[in-house]
Amino acid sequence: MKQAIKIIRTLKQVSLVACTLLLMPMQKSLALNINIDELGKYKLNFEQISSVTTVSSNALIAQVTEKSGANFSVFLPFDVQQVNTLVTNGQLVAKNQKIAYLNGYDVHHFLDEFEAAKQLFTIAEKQYQSSSALYASKALKQSQWVEINNNYFSAKLRFEHLHHYMSFLNIDKNEKIAIIAPIAGIIRLSNTSDNSSKAEGELLFDILPQSAIRLKVKVPLRNISNLAYLQMAKQQCKVAVDNKENIINDFTITIWSKPLNEPLNKPCALTLGEKTLVTLIYQQNAYSIDKTAVFEFENNNYIAIKNNSQLDLVAIDILNASNDKFIFQSDVASANKVTLTNKLALTSSVSAVQGILLELGDE
Repeated sequence: MKQAIKIIRTLKQVSLVACTLLLMPMQKSLALNINIDELGKYKLNFEQISSVTTVSSNALIAQVTEKSGANFSVFLPFDVQQVNTLVTNGQLVAKNQKIAYLNGYDVHHFLDEFEAAKQLFTIAEKQYQSSSALYASKALKQSQWVEINNNYFSAKLRFEHLHHYMSFLNIDKNEKIAIIAPIAGIIRLSNTSDNSSKAEGELLFDILPQSAIRLKVKVPLRNISNLAYLQMAKQQCKVAVDNKENIINDFTITIWSKPLNEPLNKPCALTLGEKTLVTLIYQQNAYSIDKTAVFEFENNNYIAIKNNSQLDLVAIDILNASNDKFIFQSDVASANKVTLTNKLALTSSVSAVQGILLELGDE
C-alpha cells in the first residue's frame, strides 16, 4: 500500500512537470523526465543517436522532358515526292549525320537554282566592286550606282538564302541527296515524316541537344530552399536542381533538374517522355534513430534520452523514414542549444514510458 502511494505521488510530480513544459519553452535541462528506477524490472536497451547532413523525401513522379526553346527545327527547302527516313524517332544523332534521303523533281531543280544563284551573285559582286571606284570618282551616274547596288544585294540575299538550305544537304557521288542533322542531339521526327510527298517549308524534324533534356517534377513548397538534388529511385542516378518556377499551385512548385547528361554520379539511362520515380535530397542537418525509440503522446512524437539515472523526454519532428530508421529534428533541443548527437535513446520498453505518460494524460 505504501509503495502504491509512493508511485502515485511520483506520477503526480511528473504530471506537473509535463503540464508546465507544455505551457512554456523547454529549458536546457530538458526538464520533462522520468527516473529510470520507476521503470522497475523492465529491460532497457539504448541506441546512440547519429547525425545526418541530408534528408530524403518520399518518392515523387518526375517526367523526362525538354527545356523550352532549346530545339533546332529543320524545314524542307523544296517540294519532295518521297522522304526515306534513315533514323528512328528519339534516336541520338551526330552532327552532319544523314537523317533522310529526299527524292522528287524539285530536288535537282533546287540544285540548279542554287548554282544559278551562285553565278549571279558572283557576277553582281564583281560589278559592284568595279563600280565602287567609278562612283567614288564621280564617273558613274547616281541612277546607275543605285541599280548596281540593287542587283548586288538582291543576288546576295538570294544566294545566302539558298546557301543556308544547302548547308543541310549532303550529295554523294551517286547524286543521292540527303538532309543532315545541323547539330548533335535527340531527333524528334514530325508527324509528316513519312514517305508521302511534302511541300516546301514543312517541318521535317526537330533536334533536341542533350543539354536540353531535364527532369521536371512538382515538389512540396516546404523546405524548398534546402533542396539540393534528385535521385532516381531505381537507378540511384543523381542530378542537381537547376531552377524552380515562381508559381505555387496547391502548396507545390515545379522544379527543373540540370541536364541528364550532367549527372552527379553515374549516367542516367532515361528516355524522353518517360516518367520515373525520384526522391528529393535536401541539404539539412538532422538526426537518425531506430524507429523503436519513437513514441507518441498527445499528438506529438517523443524520444527518451538517458541522462544519468533518469530519462529526459524530448519532443521531435519526424522528417522521413528510412528502412528501420526515423530521420528527425527537435525544435526544443535546437532552441535550447542542445545537441542530440551521440546521446543514448531508449529503444526497448518504450511502451512502459508511454504508458506512464498516458496515465498522466488521463489524470
